[in-house]
Amino acid sequence: MHSYPTDLAPVIVAAALTIGVLGLLLLTRYRSRTPRLRLLTGTRAQHMALRHALAPILREFLPLLERAGQEVRTVVLVPTLLNNDGEPLAAEIDQLSSSSVFVVRLAHRIGATLRQPDEVAGTLAENLLALYRQAAAVTVVRQTAGAIAVQNPPMPKPIGRNGLVPVARHSAQNEAEETVIAFKPNPLGPRNGQGA
Repeated sequence: MHSYPTDLAPVIVAAALTIGVLGLLLLTRYRSRTPRLRLLTGTRAQHMALRHALAPILREFLPLLERAGQEVRTVVLVPTLLNNDGEPLAAEIDQLSSSSVFVVRLAHRIGATLRQPDEVAGTLAENLLALYRQAAAVTVVRQTAGAIAVQNPPMPKPIGRNGLVPVARHSAQNEAEETVIAFKPNPLGPRNGQGA
């Protein structure tokens, strides 16, 4: 029995459609998991530094927020933010039509100062943490300060005039070692850089 090229056509079409649908599903899932970070201000070098600083924060907090039922649709960096009174803001979170979808805006400048990428990332982390606490109804019950073990540094040993460290003496010594003898200055003057 001979095989004709038209016999494999339905199988190839079905395989192509299956691969296309799976690819589309993976792409939409990937897009929904990656935030849409929009940088509306700054230079290319600043954009790279900001993306580098914000990426770990977004990877850490967005899955937590999704599990709590919240969605951060967009994180936008704008030149400045002002509240209703004209006071500068570091960040603001907008809730879209009383749903669980939020837009986070971050200010690149506060007043006349340009914020560093780490400052912007810290502000984003604080706001996402507050959003998570609100969504998950988390109440901080107790906070404990971390114990910091500080070792006392060894006391510096006094150095004698000749640059040698004196040897520690025990209390059980004979009387001859405890006697103080006053030396008279050398009549020829100081020797070897020693003072009078």
